[in-house]
Amino acid sequence: MSSQNSHLRHELSVKGLNHTLHLYTSKVDKYAIQKAFLIHSNQENEKVVYVTADDPTSLIQEFSSTNVDLKIVKPEELKNLDIEENCKLRIILDAGSILNQKDSEIEQRESYLGELCKKHSMNCLCTYEVAKLNPKIIKKLTRFHNQLQLTTSDLTILSGDLFDRSKLSVNSIEKIVKDNLETIILALLQKKPMCGIEIIGTLHMEFNVLLSPGTIYPLLHSLKEKGLLTSKKQGKAKAYVAAEDAKLKIMTMVNEHIEARKLLNHYLQQESVI
Repeated sequence: MSSQNSHLRHELSVKGLNHTLHLYTSKVDKYAIQKAFLIHSNQENEKVVYVTADDPTSLIQEFSSTNVDLKIVKPEELKNLDIEENCKLRIILDAGSILNQKDSEIEQRESYLGELCKKHSMNCLCTYEVAKLNPKIIKKLTRFHNQLQLTTSDLTILSGDLFDRSKLSVNSIEKIVKDNLETIILALLQKKPMCGIEIIGTLHMEFNVLLSPGTIYPLLHSLKEKGLLTSKKQGKAKAYVAAEDAKLKIMTMVNEHIEARKLLNHYLQQESVI
């Protein structure tokens, strides 16, 4: 990223803009990305708008597990949205569903969304299949967003204000999450039942790391087989929670993990040359 683009992202962040560009490759499940974004949209008075050229019926079924009430609109209807003054808004632009887009149309739409973000309390996620875009328009797209994410079939690369302020590299954060995933999930599920998509969404929100269902679900199944978790139906999804007779064991495991980390950190700080 150029220093000019970094400066622009900083300016947008100062204004309160939360406008994320998410590029994905053809083998990635775009709905997993969008569900992770939606899972945190259940704030009071927050409305969710999904902009797509696809059939609304199939989308309602696809997102039923999120328990989010979607207002589905066509791309050409975006500028006709009636947004109340104090309404919190979350918008998903499924740009990968729009065929034969002209670069000028893409720029106009993103410019409009950027203006909306400045005027209203809203979060906006714009998802594009990267192979359908030419390099010039990708460069222009980054200017309209304060966060950029690229997801391939086996990794997610992130760039944005969160990591500009962090002393950790993106790869370090993702590795820490993956190395400690079992403990993180057990800690999460001590508090409340969550389905796989909710776990993915929580990790995405807390660490800005997007893990695939292929990573999360086998681990949940393994923890259930070990007797640490149990599951129950939650709508159309399966929610996992700490098994009643394993709660003490899980608490012990989490506490031991914390103490081991403290010991390691203390040792490294002593041995480090400042």
